[in-house]
Amino acid sequence: MNNLDPWVSREDIETDDIPILPAATMVLLDERPDLQVLMLLRNDNSGFVASHTIFPGGVIEPDDRSYEWDDFVTGLTSKEADAQLRTDEARSYWIAAIRETIEEVGVVVGSREDELLAYRNSLEEGVSDFSQIISQSQLSLDLSGIKPISRWITPKGGPRRYDTYFFVAQSQSPVIPKVDGKEAVEAFWISPSDALQKWESGELTMISPTLATLQQLQTYTNIDEIFSALELKPLPENIRIVDESKALPLFPNDENYRASYTWPALGWTWLPKQNQ
Repeated sequence: MNNLDPWVSREDIETDDIPILPAATMVLLDERPDLQVLMLLRNDNSGFVASHTIFPGGVIEPDDRSYEWDDFVTGLTSKEADAQLRTDEARSYWIAAIRETIEEVGVVVGSREDELLAYRNSLEEGVSDFSQIISQSQLSLDLSGIKPISRWITPKGGPRRYDTYFFVAQSQSPVIPKVDGKEAVEAFWISPSDALQKWESGELTMISPTLATLQQLQTYTNIDEIFSALELKPLPENIRIVDESKALPLFPNDENYRASYTWPALGWTWLPKQNQ
């Protein structure tokens, strides 16, 4: 396998008998008035990245792949999604990112708020499928404002592995984010630079995908700049790692990108990190 291929099929990724599950993460942005991102703190007993600060997200569920979404989605066809991520059933990543954001922080992306938030508990407990809720509410999801920015595959050696696409979207919600108290214990808005400073001081714990995303975001002053950069369709860049949680990831323009003490991550981004 070519570790540097950003479009490598999940079936071709080297494994250690731990299944690699497809997953999606939502990087929700707002200008408050400076650029800020919504983050959550996982509890101490979480099965994955316990006590870490991350973005909302989770694994793809069977309903996220349902053909019924053809009737409930605007702004992105199934074929267009497959072309963007170069994989089948790619639109399920968009659906999962929206669903997980509702479940984990009680914020809706791509639709109106009130109707869907009433079903949050049903989604979390698996009582109702997301497509069923959308259908019964006579709503639809607009995916046009949700853009993929990176792909990260959990390395070997841990108890769980994920193939995760990260998405950015602008929050249109007046709702105050609220965690369910199970997997996460706190949700908060923070500027990317403040989040990185808190990581450097030891106040927050993060892993490479989170750190790299914050590094990228802090080089932009507003949301329009981010979406304008994505409209240029930049080529994927491979991220290199020094340490998963104790050192900042490196981008191609960074001075020590190819230093002997670094290694290429199974992580690629197509949101450029701008020169500051």
